[in-house]
Amino acid sequence: PSPSSLAQLLDTRRTWTGRDFLVQGDRRVSHDQFRAAVPVAARKLQNMGVSSGDRVVLFSYNRPEFVLAMCAAWWLGAVPIFANRWWSANEILHAASTVAPELVLSDTTDEFGGCRVRSILDFADVWDDTETSGLASAAAVEDRDAPAMVLFTSGSSGAPKAVELSIRSVIANQHNLLARSRRLPHRLAPDAPQSVTLVCTPLFHIGGVSNVLTNLIIGGRLVLTKGRFDAGEILSLIQGEQVQSWGGVPTMAVRVLEHPEFDSYNLTSLRSFPLGGAPLPASLLDRMTAKLPQLKKRGLANTWGMTESGGFVTVAGNSDLETRPGTVGLPYSVVELRIDNPDDSGSGEVLVRSPTVMIGYIGIDDDTVDADGWLHTGDLGHLDDDGFLYLDGRSKDIVIRGGENIACAHVEQALTGHPSVVEAAVFGVPHEDLGEELAAVVRYREGEPVTSEALREHCRATLAYFELPSLWDIIDTPLPTLAGEKVDKKTIRNTFLQSRQEA
Repeated sequence: PSPSSLAQLLDTRRTWTGRDFLVQGDRRVSHDQFRAAVPVAARKLQNMGVSSGDRVVLFSYNRPEFVLAMCAAWWLGAVPIFANRWWSANEILHAASTVAPELVLSDTTDEFGGCRVRSILDFADVWDDTETSGLASAAAVEDRDAPAMVLFTSGSSGAPKAVELSIRSVIANQHNLLARSRRLPHRLAPDAPQSVTLVCTPLFHIGGVSNVLTNLIIGGRLVLTKGRFDAGEILSLIQGEQVQSWGGVPTMAVRVLEHPEFDSYNLTSLRSFPLGGAPLPASLLDRMTAKLPQLKKRGLANTWGMTESGGFVTVAGNSDLETRPGTVGLPYSVVELRIDNPDDSGSGEVLVRSPTVMIGYIGIDDDTVDADGWLHTGDLGHLDDDGFLYLDGRSKDIVIRGGENIACAHVEQALTGHPSVVEAAVFGVPHEDLGEELAAVVRYREGEPVTSEALREHCRATLAYFELPSLWDIIDTPLPTLAGEKVDKKTIRNTFLQSRQEA
């Protein structure tokens, strides 16, 4: 039966004794250590004045104590708030005033918008605590529509929005993922080999939360990186920890595949390499299967979802990616998709309806989720005759050149199809007559420089004449990225315009 509360979700009735759960550097926390520590940590939160329904901000980089604090809050029926550790002072102030937390747990002593701050490292001493008197009891919050957690949208402009997800959302998303991978608890043999997953994306993102819960439920080992994304560290950890599954956004995959020492590592343990956050170019898929041949028949996937959807919405496997290039797959079993106001080509805004969809934005009353429960995603896409979804860009990532709409993602996909191109960013810049014209910043593979003329010729087969960029920067250094390693177009565009002004 499906859990009716988050406390039930945490209690899988298997302690997975003797198995490592969390690994970071030299630190290793076992499953039985972690489960024993949750009620002890919950007692600490109680002693700090936290009770059921209270909001507790977690403001920390990835570390075992982050995971423990999250679960301890749920144990009490409190609501963890996942703050972005890379925020500016203004963003911190905005978040604090938006969610008004009872407590902030942080790995820094800096102010958090005037809120009461305690060290998340206070939880480091509970792993081996044998004192059981006065332990907090698991909260029986069984209203599935009650708030479970709050995450913030990330982006290159505007203040972060606080996305409130329900208990129903968390449980349904987890059910989706485990059913798809055939790892629902009743299907797991007690002596099944342990899965090992590498996580380099922030735990304060929805994908990080899903990874934590998946491995807690199935007895997996979750390997955490020690800092911001580093391709060399990823390769070292895959080899050293015999990682079976590692995923991220396409930019991460590109940088790992292009690492100069890639071929010196033994990566044969890797069996699953799911990607999300952006369409998967056919050229990248070809490079992945060439360098990791064990993934040629299975293990590759492209997923699509967002914070507001409560997790993943669609998924495409190996055969889908091969036969339907560019697809992000079919919806999960409890997800409905609809294309709103499609144009002549069938492309329009993607709408999603699912039990995983957010309650709403805290402090913002808008129509992002309409009266019928449809989430207006802001992503443009189209469906083929079999219901597979293809993304055509963001509704706001459109350049209007002389009255013609150009989807930047479409142009970027054409550019990355060139064998010398590693990554590309396309955006609009002001033009006196056309309103906007198209600019492209392209990174080429080391030792394989390419000209704008060659790129334009390459793209003519797939792009209309007005979709061809007229301004170019062709470089050999990585493009800047946001916290989740998505390409930071705002910074790229500002740098591009500034360089033109100075020239």
